[in-house]
Amino acid sequence: MRKYIKAFFDDKCKNNRKFELARLELFIIEKCGGQSNYYELGGYEAFYGEMQKLKDEKIIREIANSDSNKAKFPMKLKWTMVTSKIEASWKDEDIIKYSDVLNFKAYIKHPEYQTKKEWEYIKNIYKFLKEKEHRQWASVEERCLELFYDEKFLTDSDSGKKDNKVLKRLSLNLEDIKAKQYGEQFIYWNRGVSEIKTIIILENHSTFFSFKKAVQNGIKIFGIMPDALIFGYGKKIIKSFSFLDEIAKPSEVTVYYFGDMDPDGYFIYKALKDKYNGVNIGLLVQAYAELIEVHKKYKSKDQQKNEACLKCILKEFEEKNYGNYKEYIVELWKENCRIPQEFITYEYLLKREGAV
Repeated sequence: MRKYIKAFFDDKCKNNRKFELARLELFIIEKCGGQSNYYELGGYEAFYGEMQKLKDEKIIREIANSDSNKAKFPMKLKWTMVTSKIEASWKDEDIIKYSDVLNFKAYIKHPEYQTKKEWEYIKNIYKFLKEKEHRQWASVEERCLELFYDEKFLTDSDSGKKDNKVLKRLSLNLEDIKAKQYGEQFIYWNRGVSEIKTIIILENHSTFFSFKKAVQNGIKIFGIMPDALIFGYGKKIIKSFSFLDEIAKPSEVTVYYFGDMDPDGYFIYKALKDKYNGVNIGLLVQAYAELIEVHKKYKSKDQQKNEACLKCILKEFEEKNYGNYKEYIVELWKENCRIPQEFITYEYLLKREGAV
């Protein structure tokens, strides 16, 4: 019986030490395999006995103002885990000394965070903030190595296994420590111009190479001769497009997006428009129109639909005088079908331009 009670404490009382008696009993019944097995363990009387032992051991206690159940051996309906008071371990004078820059409210309220390692981090952060005006911006990894001796302190996917909330407890963020979270830069190809003014983003790898080969051979892409092509790598472009200023002046470029005709492709486009609203980004509508003319659709895999993304696409088709395709786009959406952009191949572009 006790092992099931302990399992409940470990699973359900990590963040909230209060619990309801009925939930605990139901948990035991489910874990031991049902009501009959619960009775074999001694049922409610055994449950009552273990609860009294845990109470005597000062592991749990009743919440005094809660009601009692109507059982033969009554117990309060609400309980809580007993926590022993943790004494503060940092010196008041040290906290006061560093309080001219740092906020220690969380540490005063929760002395369990007052560890030797945490204090070392705090001294490093304090020193940095004192010199902040004269320091340069760095990547998150570089700053983490400097302040926490671990370049992945704040970014490791397994960070849940370690306590890395020191910034949060001090009410600080990455900007406060002049740290930037860089993503991976996108893959792009420049056709040889010194100033990039026109860009096409392709969602998928094969289409990127087909378009690249066409431009290299002097073939326009639906009437456009792009200065650069970007391989979006699906949704990764939403983050990596922040590197646009590495290759061009964002306010001076015209960007066309061409992806699959499916919910994910529409989502990527709208996300780019919303996140980079200072950049002139539009759909390569003619390419989508010709995808529809190819008229081969496939059942879409499980993709999350967002009606706002569909409306964004339909609006742009309307604005660019392609409103006659809207009905078919809605039909694809409702039927959970898609058209991959890979139908627009290098050979297709050649034939389109009369090159073959």
